[in-house]
Amino acid sequence: MTGPGEGVAEAPDAVPGPARVTRRRPPRPVRGRWAMVVTVLVTVTVVAAVTVTVPAPTAAPAPGSGDGIVVAPAGAHSSSAFCSAGTGTAVASTVYLTNTTSKVVDGVMTTVGASGGTGPIPTVSRRVAVPPLGSEAVNPASGMPAGDIASSFVFAGGGVTATQVVSGPGGWSSAPCASQVSAQWSFAGGSTSAGNTLTLSLFNPAAAQAVVNISFLTPAGVVNPQDYQALVVPAGQLVVENVGDFVQNEADIATMVAVESGAVVGNELQQWSSSAPGGVSLRLGSPVPSATWRFAQTTALPGTTVAFSLANWGSDPVTAKFSLGLPSASVVPRSLVVPALSMAVFNATAIGGWPQGIPYAVTVGASGPIVVGRSVQAAKGAVAPTWGASSGTVTVASDWLVPGPGVVNAPGVLDAAIKSLAVANPGSTPARVVVTALGARTPVAVFTVAPHELTVLGTRLVGGLSTFTVTSSQPVDVEEDDAPSGAPGVVSSSGFALGGQRVGPG
Repeated sequence: MTGPGEGVAEAPDAVPGPARVTRRRPPRPVRGRWAMVVTVLVTVTVVAAVTVTVPAPTAAPAPGSGDGIVVAPAGAHSSSAFCSAGTGTAVASTVYLTNTTSKVVDGVMTTVGASGGTGPIPTVSRRVAVPPLGSEAVNPASGMPAGDIASSFVFAGGGVTATQVVSGPGGWSSAPCASQVSAQWSFAGGSTSAGNTLTLSLFNPAAAQAVVNISFLTPAGVVNPQDYQALVVPAGQLVVENVGDFVQNEADIATMVAVESGAVVGNELQQWSSSAPGGVSLRLGSPVPSATWRFAQTTALPGTTVAFSLANWGSDPVTAKFSLGLPSASVVPRSLVVPALSMAVFNATAIGGWPQGIPYAVTVGASGPIVVGRSVQAAKGAVAPTWGASSGTVTVASDWLVPGPGVVNAPGVLDAAIKSLAVANPGSTPARVVVTALGARTPVAVFTVAPHELTVLGTRLVGGLSTFTVTSSQPVDVEEDDAPSGAPGVVSSSGFALGGQRVGPG
């Protein structure tokens, strides 16, 4: 057993379908409980605003990755990213742009406010320049009135990724920005109980309006709020909805956004206050359900609760099997049935015989397409934030980019840093892995991950704000865990697959 703050193993050879109606309605003002104005916790490098004219990007095809992010090749003529958090005035936001190429990549960031009210939609455009093999921090709220915002980035080249960090009085979270729009976004896990606030952001960066239907799965069944059917998301605009307006006092919620016409980007922001000091979770939705979901690193410390939410939007029951990967040990898989049009919660910390205090990889294999998310509640008295949630991944790849939670002069929050980096091998043969800081010549670690096992690099090797590349001899899964947080998994992210591939059915 290991204690809090441990639980990582250094690499051994490391070197330094909802119902639809035809009604149409205009967007309405955002309704929510954003009453508290907080001090911005992040210092950002603001790019000077210039007068530019930027046409709204046209809708791209559905994402090639089930995770909603596809990194454009370095030789691409152009690429895009879309960041939407619906942060309001209670959460601050910073976007970090990372350039994997050896040349400066120029672009334009266009930020819009939420639709609603009678006045014009606030919009600010400015130029950005992302340094070669480096990162740039931008404040999307600069020049905008207080309230919900979304930003689109159009780059004159490929190889650039965008990550969004949000922070508030309860905690902080990190999530990738979408690289393409989609006709569907789904989320597993969310809560409107005990003062928790859940908001759904729908951003339409295209030149034509989108019409969407929003449905929710709860323990009581399917909820189709009338106001969320045939909801119009105007071209180039953002609509933010407070889920608690219509789905009240529910501890476990799954969300489905189905687009009738057009395409959008979907994000959910959870503010958790069920236990002090709580936490914040920003998640990009999943464009398609899948039969395989992965979490490269899960660690159940004493007193923590690790739970997986599973949403089945299909018309038939689905059996989901949880398989674990950890060094030199085997654990009997566990299964549960998720009824049709229903959701289930799997409490990993309540399973007798499962590991405690050591990291393990989780693969959820299902008999049909589902959506899976994970939440972590830290032990009482742990360092804030004590709660966080993240989505599973459906992509494995031989090459990954793992950005840190900020840059030196603009961390995501005070003292933000990578705490660990896990590499899980779902394959049947050993994977030879090289981890290198972006732009460096010498790797920080070279190691082999056995089949169905994982290796976790700790703070000594990956601590700080560096961006890392992970290169493997065969497809692997990765997960970054960040500090400060009360437990592993409270603030985590999977990075960006470079040349990734989908595996398994779904």
